[in-house]
Formats: sequence, C-alpha cells, structure tokens
Amino acid sequence: MYTEVLSKILSESLLSLYPVFVKNIDLPLHLQLWSRFITYIVITGFFVDWGFIAKSLFSKNGLLLSFVTIIHVYTSYRGFQLLESGIAYSLFYTYPLMILLFAGEPINGLMFLAIIGVILLSNDFTFSSLFLNKENGGETLSPSPSSPKSTMKEGISGEPEIQQRDTLNNSSMFPYEGYVMIAIAAATEAIIYFIVRAIQTTNNWNHLFLSYFAGTFLFSFIGIQDIAKITLTSTLSISLFINAIIGLCGYLLRFYAATRLSPSIYAPLSYIGIVMAYVYGFAFNGERVTIQKTIGTLCILAAIFNRKL
Repeated sequence: MYTEVLSKILSESLLSLYPVFVKNIDLPLHLQLWSRFITYIVITGFFVDWGFIAKSLFSKNGLLLSFVTIIHVYTSYRGFQLLESGIAYSLFYTYPLMILLFAGEPINGLMFLAIIGVILLSNDFTFSSLFLNKENGGETLSPSPSSPKSTMKEGISGEPEIQQRDTLNNSSMFPYEGYVMIAIAAATEAIIYFIVRAIQTTNNWNHLFLSYFAGTFLFSFIGIQDIAKITLTSTLSISLFINAIIGLCGYLLRFYAATRLSPSIYAPLSYIGIVMAYVYGFAFNGERVTIQKTIGTLCILAAIFNRKL
C-alpha cells in the first residue's frame, strides 16, 4: 500500500516540474506534443509486452485509452489557452472529485476543502510567477484570451501540459469555449484513471504505449512538414530529455499507482500536484510564502490525510 502511495506522490511531484522547465523551451506547440508522444512510444517500446500490445492495441479499451488521451491533451491546452490560470486550475482540479463520483465513493465535507485550497493557491497573485517569467519575455502558461503569447505544458492528468504560440487562435470559437474545454479536460483525466484500471496488466509500460500510440501518428501527421526539416538542436534535445525523464517517469509512476490504489485513496492524493507546483515556485522562482498560500496548502493536506490509508 505505501509503495503505491509513494508512487502517486512522486508522480505528482515529477509532473509538477513540467511548467518550471518547459516555459523556456522555444518550440511550436505541435513539435512540443510530437516530441512528447514520440519519446514515450520509442522508450516504452523497449519495455512493453508485445504479445499483450498486439492483443490490446485495437481492443475496445485500448482504442478508448488512445482516443481519450488525445482529447485530454487538446482540451487541456485549449482550456488553459482561453482561461486565466486561476480559473482554469480551480476548474481542472475538480477531477479528483469526479473520480470519487464515478466510482460511487462517498464524498465527505473535508474533500471540498481541497477545492477551496486549490482556489486559494491558484488565485494568489504571486502564484502566477510559476508560469510568468518577466525576465524571459513575460510568457505565461495560461493567459487570458487577450494575451498574444503564452507557454504552457499539460496533467493530466495530471497537471495540464500546454505550449501556446502566436500562430494559434486565442479567441473563442463559441461562447464559454474555455470553460467547456477545461471541463472536458477534467472529465477525461478522471476517465483515463478508470480505463487504465480496466486494462489488466501488471506491466504499466503497456498502459503508456497504448495511451500514446494513436496520438503519435496524429501529431506526426499534423507536423509532418516541420518534422521533416528539424535537426536535433539544443532546444529539441531539452524537450526530448524532459519528456523522457520527467514526463515518462511521472506517468509510469502514476499508472502504477492508478492500477493499485482505490479511488478513495488515489483521488485525494492527486492534489499533491498543485501543492508541489507551489513548492517549486518557492524553491526555483523565489516566490513569497503568503498566508493565503499557507491556508490553501493546509486545506489540501487536511483533505488528503482525512482519507484512511
């Protein structure tokens, strides 16, 4: 039990590092996504059970996992592109509650403390410094629609992963698009948990391969012209390294925990991600410790430790 809990905590801690490093990587969105998908597929290919992959790749759950992963990546990006970071994070971190609801688990009042904690952390003005580096051009991970430039990396699962650029349309295509997108992103994050659990295998490399197989071909097709021209520059090398070490290890640990922890334990532990984002902001960006952040962190920790391990 404690090994699985530690895996979940480590996965959230690793994946929360994404924004810290990715915000300074100057690559277009489709190359960021392609480098992630291709890295995952190439590396996981060395560790998967190919017999299981052959049996599961085009199964109902295998196809569903790939399809939902693509939707999750896109909606996470689009939602964070259109909404301010505080609003987006507050809405996105409803997904642990969705996991509990979908699983039919009882939700006590203390679990809503986690939502309050997320709101306090994500709407603290100094929290934005994790995603806003004025000394490096003032690019943000999750700007308002009026912002012409931004850089963001996707969650969830957990924490959303996105890289916005000038070439992308920051205006809504329909009313409340940002809210719809982030709601879908939260729902798909919860759904991925259940699909992974439904694919019965103790080798979690198999889950990673199935998740990113279809997306690899999709993003390769979308960016085929740019991919054909790219060279292994320092920027691309950094992107590949981050995806190989931080992302791949983070998601492997997350899937390990997802297949072994009950929803009642897994869901509250997901809030570790936003707490660690706050910690990294303090450690790497010199953010101030404020009363609002302290109260928000305590609310989240109270909700987590309220669950009996």
